[in-house]
Amino acid sequence: MPCICYNKTFTGLTEEQIIAQLIRNMSIDTRNTSMALNKLRCRQDDRPFCVITGYITIGVIGGMFLLLVLSDVPRLIHDFRFYF
Repeated sequence: MPCICYNKTFTGLTEEQIIAQLIRNMSIDTRNTSMALNKLRCRQDDRPFCVITGYITIGVIGGMFLLLVLSDVPRLIHDFRFYF
């Protein structure tokens, strides 16, 4: 197929070669798009309400964990005295 365009890069190529070259030149690496890169990043949220809510949540979860550990301390002291 002769090339009737003004671009001289396609001269002497077949239709399949032209299509392959166009596909190769126009394809986009999907790993480097902003959507793909944003999936791997955490977004920073500096709103005061969100920061306070995060700290309160950490405090509540930490308090529950601390309560579980402290509730076992008397039993650990008793077992420690019994075995040693």
